[in-house]
Order: sequence, then structure tokens, then C-alpha cells
Amino acid sequence: MLAYSAFTRAKAVPKSGPHRVYGVLGDAYLQKLIINALLEWTLSADARDFNLDTLDGETTTVTDVLARAGNLPFLSDFRGVLVQRAERLEGLHRSGEEKEGAAKEKGKQSPVKHLADGLENLPETTVLILARTPETPEPGARAGTVRCVHATVDKVIEKHGLIIDCTVGPKNAERAIAVVNQEAARRNIPLADGAAEHLVGRSGYDIAHLLNELEKCALRAGIGEIVTSAIIDEMTKRAAQETIFDLTDALGERKMPRALGLLRELTEGGEAPELILVMLVRHFRQLLQARTFLDARLSLDNSLSHRIPPQLAQQLPQDGRENLANLMQSQPWLGRRLAQQARNFSVPQLETAMRAALAADLAMKGIEGDGGSPEMLLELLVAQLS
Repeated sequence: MLAYSAFTRAKAVPKSGPHRVYGVLGDAYLQKLIINALLEWTLSADARDFNLDTLDGETTTVTDVLARAGNLPFLSDFRGVLVQRAERLEGLHRSGEEKEGAAKEKGKQSPVKHLADGLENLPETTVLILARTPETPEPGARAGTVRCVHATVDKVIEKHGLIIDCTVGPKNAERAIAVVNQEAARRNIPLADGAAEHLVGRSGYDIAHLLNELEKCALRAGIGEIVTSAIIDEMTKRAAQETIFDLTDALGERKMPRALGLLRELTEGGEAPELILVMLVRHFRQLLQARTFLDARLSLDNSLSHRIPPQLAQQLPQDGRENLANLMQSQPWLGRRLAQQARNFSVPQLETAMRAALAADLAMKGIEGDGGSPEMLLELLVAQLS
């Protein structure tokens, strides 16, 4: 899987000619750059009228895609087929063993197998680009393995072509920083040392949004003037989800003044108190599990799930997304952070925090307690938890 930072013509298009199939996923802005580059490198502009089909996976079928891909080029060396939202072809994003098994029982070929078999037999003159629906990057690592179309299909793409991952997030924030620095240089916008890192840390990982913020800061600085961190603070607003994660970290580190300040920044910015409460509960549930593992002398790493005693494993959440041991398999980087914060609490303290969060939730809904504004209830909760 070729990361965006490694994307070059030499690596994407071999000397022998372009690959027959490419998969593209991740950030919308970077996807567009990648797709435009692939088309430019494989099809001349005047050949595209007759040799490029653009399809939408939501409204087309695997059969149609393969039929278009099977056509020979007209007055050109290659023919291109671009499928946007490719993971939605006949519901591939929802396909699983159960659905494929049902198709076999009815004597039909599943969409997954149909597409995978079709990719094995593409003409050498075809360049098929399967682009996943662009995603808005969010703080926190993704759960599970990043896929382009479907696990089975992805294996065939990598066998005969290339998957280009444009995903940007906390685990590869340097990718966003590199793009900001590159675009600033291309647009003749001088940046102070650390300004790109500061902009990414403040505004999130959506590249299009980052570049809009960069232009805004450049206008504020003036033509040819340096964009500093101070200008970025003045002209940009912190991403709400980034602030939420800063809030959970402040609580885990038991820094009450900072936690209250971040909470007020969120509520004054219009963030729903109910969403904030959900994030707080999720974080303290993770800390409770982390503290329990530490007390059992279990280190928090990606092998944790294989070392948990059966009695302890039975007490963990059955929902895989809430089970920290399962989460650690795909996000081992969480281990050190949660272990450090969990050491600031005892199990009884974390259980008390969970009960306080439940009381705040019931009060917000008017079920129990004296009520009060959701903002006030959240401030009281944060004061208790800190």
C-alpha cells in the first residue's frame, strides 16, 4: 500500500506501463490530486473524450464496471475507467461471509467474487481506478484495518496493481504537515518554524480545510509576510473534536483548570453537551479497564488480549469497540497514554467517576436529580472528575 508521501510517478507508473488497476482511499483533497495525476500519466487530455468512463459505485453494477473496463482503447494506448465510491458497488461495503454464503446457496456469484475474478482478467490496455468514498479525518486512530473496496478485492488490486492510501490522521500527522509545508512553498507563503505543525494541531487533518485556513492566515499576515503561530491562533478556530480529546486527556491527567477551560471552549463553540458527555464516559471506561489491567500486572500493548486471564476477560465489555483489549490490537499506541493516565486513579475512583457521569446523564434528561442546564451539569461533573 503506497502512502501519499511516497507517491511519485516512478513508483505509481512502472516503465513497462501503468498498472491495470489502482485503489485510492482517504482524504478527499489528496484523492483528487492522486486521481488527476494517474489520469495525466496514463491518458493524454485529447484521448479522454473517447477513452475515459467515470462511474458512481452507488448507481452502477460490477457487471457494468467490468464491461467498460473490457473495452479496447480508441486511438490511444490505454483506456481509463474511474469508479467513485467504489466500495458501494452492489453493497460491497456491507458484504460479509453471511451475504456471500447466501449468494452461493442461490447459485449466484457474489459481487465480491464477481469483481475479484474480473480484476484478474483485465486487458493490459485498461487502467481501472477504484476510489473509496473520501472520508473526513477524525482524531483518534481508525478501528481495524483500513480497506479500499473490500478485503478480498483489495488483495487482487495489490496483486495486479497498487493501492494508494491518502489517509491522514493522528498516527500520520506528519503527512498533513508535509502537505501544508509543500503548498505554502508552492503558493509563496512564508511560514515560521513550527507553524505548519501548529496549524495541523489546531485545525485537524482535513487537507482542504487546512489549506483554506492557510490562505486565510496568509491574507492576515500580508503578501510576503511570515505566517506565525500567533496569527494562526488569531485567525483559526480549534477543531471541536480535537478539543474534546484534549479535554479527556486533561481529565486523565487530573488538570481541572485546563479541563474546565477546554469544556467552556467546547460549549461556547456550540458543541452539544450530550456528545461531550459520551466522550467523557468512553474515556473513563477505557481508564477503568486500563487501571484493572495494570493492577493485574498486565502491560498495555497489542498482545494484551492473549494474556488476559479468563475470569478477567469475562468482565470486559462484549462490544468489541468498547473492549480495550480488542482495541489495543489495532491501536497499540493508546497503551502508553492510557497507562500513564490510569495510574492517576484507583479503581474505586474511576467507578465513582462513572456513577457521577450516569447521574449527570439522568439529570440532563430530566429523569433524576434537580436538573439544571446541560452546560452547568457538565461543569459540575468535570469538577468532580478532576
